[in-house]
Amino acid sequence: MSENNKNNKKQTNKKGSTLTFPASVLTLYILLFFIDSAKTVAALKYATKLFISIIPILLMVIIFMFLFNLINENKLKRFIDGSPRFIQYMVMLLLGTFSHGPIYAWYPLMKEFLDKGISNGSVAIFLYARGIKLTLLPMLVVYFGFKYTLVLTLVMIFFSCIQGILVDMLMGERV
Repeated sequence: MSENNKNNKKQTNKKGSTLTFPASVLTLYILLFFIDSAKTVAALKYATKLFISIIPILLMVIIFMFLFNLINENKLKRFIDGSPRFIQYMVMLLLGTFSHGPIYAWYPLMKEFLDKGISNGSVAIFLYARGIKLTLLPMLVVYFGFKYTLVLTLVMIFFSCIQGILVDMLMGERV
C-alpha cells in the first residue's frame, strides 16, 4: 500500500473514531428508551439542563484557551528574562493556569526558563498552578457551586505563590 493510501486510511479512521463515542451514547439511549422510557427521558432532561448551565462557563474557557494560544513564546521568554521576581511569579501563575496538555510537554520550556535565569520558585508556581484546570471549572461549578469553585481556585492561586516563595528560599535565591 502506498504512503498516501496509508495516510488517507489513518485520517478516515480518526474521523470515524471521533464519532464512535457519540454514536455509542445515542445507541445506548435508544436501547434504554425501549427498556424504561420514563427514566431515559428524565436522564435526557437532566443532561440537557446540565449542558445549558455549563455553556456560559465553557465559552469563557474556550476564549481564554484561544487567547493563550496567541502568545508568542519568544517574546514571552524575552519579557520574563529581564523582569523582576514579582512579575515572573505573576506571569508563571497565569501561564500555569492557562496551560493545558500533558505536564511533561512543558518540562523543556521550564528548563529553558531556568537556563535563562528565571527562579526555581517561578517554575514551581507554574507547575502548582497547573492544578487549576480551566476546562474542568464548568463541571466544578455545576457539582460544587460557584462559591466553592471560587474559594478553591483562589486558595490554589495563593498557595502556588507561597510554594514559589518557599522554593526560592530553600534554594537560596533572594525573594
